[in-house]
Amino acid sequence: MPSYAKPFSFFFMKVSIINIGNELLEGKTLNTNSQWLGEKVSSVGCQIEYQITVKDEENSIVSGLNYCLQDKPDYLLVTGGLGPTNDDVTRNVLFNYLETNSEFDYEYWKVLKGKYQRMGKQISESIKSQAIVPKVGEVISNPKGSARGLKFVKRDTIIFVMPGVPIELKHMFVQSILPTIIDRVESPILSRTLRTTGITESVLYDFIETRSKNNKNKIGYYPSVYGVDIKVSNKNQEEINLFIDMMYETFGNEIYGENDTSMERVVVESCIKSRKKIAVAESCTGGLIGDRITNISGCSEIFTGGLIVYSNNSKVKILGLDNEGLDEFGAVSKYTARKMAENVKTMFNSSFGLSVTGIAGPNGGTKDKPVGLVYIGLASDKNTIVEKYNFGKDRALNKIKTSQAALQILRKGLLDE
Repeated sequence: MPSYAKPFSFFFMKVSIINIGNELLEGKTLNTNSQWLGEKVSSVGCQIEYQITVKDEENSIVSGLNYCLQDKPDYLLVTGGLGPTNDDVTRNVLFNYLETNSEFDYEYWKVLKGKYQRMGKQISESIKSQAIVPKVGEVISNPKGSARGLKFVKRDTIIFVMPGVPIELKHMFVQSILPTIIDRVESPILSRTLRTTGITESVLYDFIETRSKNNKNKIGYYPSVYGVDIKVSNKNQEEINLFIDMMYETFGNEIYGENDTSMERVVVESCIKSRKKIAVAESCTGGLIGDRITNISGCSEIFTGGLIVYSNNSKVKILGLDNEGLDEFGAVSKYTARKMAENVKTMFNSSFGLSVTGIAGPNGGTKDKPVGLVYIGLASDKNTIVEKYNFGKDRALNKIKTSQAALQILRKGLLDE
């Protein structure tokens, strides 16, 4: 749930979601489907009534169905339990619950056998469950897998059942289910999401509340370790655009993209557009910045190389820093960040050299240099800048925050070129 979200009265369609799987309840599998589905249906003008997770057991699934259907949602989305193993009971439970008989789809069984033969795999008898279909209801194709989806109607509620595998669920939902929902939405909700970093949720909220007393948009605030996303929703695109323009005028430096755009994608695409090359020298992040950059297709055009120089010895032998400077100022210092950035830029003959050095924690801090202290350097042909940060005591979060701050500094450096 976004904090500070304003009341909103634009929604018409009611949707509930049931996620089925012991692995979700036990924390063995992260339930990304629930988050993704919630975002998708909300974006087209639907109100999420319930999102619940239940066990792979008939009693739990039936209880979930009764609970969600009591308020007569327009749509009920059910995920998981359509596979061929013994714990995949969703199909049979729904057949019993909806009082529909089943039959065997011999044509689809032929398709499945041919598919497995082409892959050089032996098909087992358990796969036959994938070819069982309801006599009353519809089957939804699944080009990404073997477990097809299902569609039922109970009173005024349309029930869609999808496989739990994310890639299969997403393709099925976007191609076959979401268009059906959109067709029934009388006036779809439009939205744009601003992605910010380096500014707190409270500052954004205070500004928006004081400057937008007549604002007719719904504003949602979504903080994370990477920054704060601001989702602006309305039926009127012009109202959204006016608000977005105001935000860019005030927080342009802190807004790095919109919707699903990541910081690393913005940086890589900016480098490609401006024909700038970058090199990275990392200490406390241990290669995370290079990893994020190389996750973006096309990075080979602009990423000349990266070094992980964790110890003082590697900083001297690989990156060419001098022992005297390290002894005088320390590995975590403005001096070291500057030298790392300048030397990696020279070593890889790049337009920019980016460096990070810090104390990730939870140990290793002192009174003068506490855990979470980080220096980030950026060397260009124009100058070298070094920024100082004080993050928290969580090692994993400090690494992510440092990588995000470093990419933000690089993004700003690209804008100044």
